[in-house]
Amino acid sequence: MGYESIDRNAIKTWIIGRTIVSIIIFTIYILIKYLLIVPRFNYILMVNYLINILEFIIILFSIMESFVWPFLEYQQWKYGIFEDKIELIRGIIVRKKTIIPISRIQNLKIEQGPIQRIYKITSVNIITAGGCHEIPAIPVKEAEAISERLKRIIEMGERNV
Repeated sequence: MGYESIDRNAIKTWIIGRTIVSIIIFTIYILIKYLLIVPRFNYILMVNYLINILEFIIILFSIMESFVWPFLEYQQWKYGIFEDKIELIRGIIVRKKTIIPISRIQNLKIEQGPIQRIYKITSVNIITAGGCHEIPAIPVKEAEAISERLKRIIEMGERNV
């Protein structure tokens, strides 16, 4: 088995999730702005400029994070499951390649959030002593097949030891 791409629905789930987070952050910013900053410092011209610049930066970052990065991130995400290792390749600006030896896997988890449930995808979390590694946005049946395959490989390795 070579490298596989994650499900294309990852883009939709990332856009929805990140848009929700952006709305929450912007709402908090607006509350702070109009409840704390504007009533006290509205007469200071420099504060008004800084507030407007900060607002522009928050909006620009939110648009990039919610509507641009998901497409770029999807194109970069690859994973490969081999007999002795799992390789995860991701990253937009900095490309990261994580190699997880099968012998180091301690636990596997399949997790599915509410947005993922709508699009019938899930994430496989691979837990080792060094941390947790995630393969995001995999169709549910494929995630179960991956989990079973890894379980068989781990069991075969334990019998050979």
